[in-house]
Amino acid sequence: MAGHPKHPATVHFPIAFTMLTGGLDALYFASTSPATAGIVASAFKTLDIQIPLALLPTLSYYSTILTLVTAIPAIVTGAMEFMPVVQRNGFSSKKAQTGALHALINDITIFGAAYNWWSRRNEAAFTPSTTNLVLSAAIVPVSAFAAYLGGNLIYKHGMGVGKGSGSKQKKSQ
Repeated sequence: MAGHPKHPATVHFPIAFTMLTGGLDALYFASTSPATAGIVASAFKTLDIQIPLALLPTLSYYSTILTLVTAIPAIVTGAMEFMPVVQRNGFSSKKAQTGALHALINDITIFGAAYNWWSRRNEAAFTPSTTNLVLSAAIVPVSAFAAYLGGNLIYKHGMGVGKGSGSKQKKSQ
């Protein structure tokens, strides 16, 4: 693994847990809203889902913790792989600008997840407030856009491509 980019291998869990948290919070909201509660209860019964709807906030809370814990290696490896680009080109290149935007958006989503964890930690059954639900709903597309930018760094700008293959990376990128 020496010489291979490590960031792409560390991002999958925080992305998945972020999406799971948003989905669980959306399902909880739908299960408590008078307009959709019957539909959710009926769907759970029809699909024979044995998870009590009252457990959704707890699952979402622990999914948020997993988001935060698994984000640590993603943040560290991302910074380690991004710094040489900045040192080489500053922020003048499109690659560095995209990388900075990718990092900034991910930082915002992590702060949002941290807020959700912090504000729910002392609530009965970790029940989310309206603010928590809105934040969870907003984090999902924002996180997806950050992931898109990460893919853009690889496929459009060649970030990490050629590392460990024995070939020299282009210094002009």
